[in-house]
Amino acid sequence: DIREVPGSKEHSDAGRRAVDDAIARLLDANGYADKYEIVQCAISEAKDYCDEGADLLIATTVAPEGLTCPYVSGVPFMTGMNRVAAEKAVLDVMAQ
Repeated sequence: DIREVPGSKEHSDAGRRAVDDAIARLLDANGYADKYEIVQCAISEAKDYCDEGADLLIATTVAPEGLTCPYVSGVPFMTGMNRVAAEKAVLDVMAQ
């Protein structure tokens, strides 16, 4: 599971879809089609989802303390800045 966490209540549906779509395209293009599930959750739920076995948390906020799964910032998937590094981080986690 990959958890995508909206940055705030103001985080638009279009922004979430943009991050979801970018992650899905990245994973599909790198041989992970049909091998992942993207689930959206509130930032307050992120630690619990990690504890329950999520493989990766992608959030457009600061990583919550106490995460037990890897975190990648979702901001680069919205802005394009540092996107290559964020893509590599996602793929590195998936390769484990």
